Amino acid sequence: TAVQQVVAHLPERYKMPIHLYYSADMSVKEIAQVLQIPEGTVKSRMNKAKHLLKKELEALGYDG
Repeated sequence: TAVQQVVAHLPERYKMPIHLYYSADMSVKEIAQVLQIPEGTVKSRMNKAKHLLKKELEALGYDG
């Protein structure tokens, strides 16, 4: 799908938290432990990733 393709092109630091949260069904706390970063960093990276995804998908004409 378009979403998967856009996610695949995200920088690794944004792609990994998104993948773990939505595909591996992990909590923010679990992701923080796996990536060895603070929970706040996980949340901010996920927010940044969502912003990038939204921007990219809108540029492709995707409206959900």
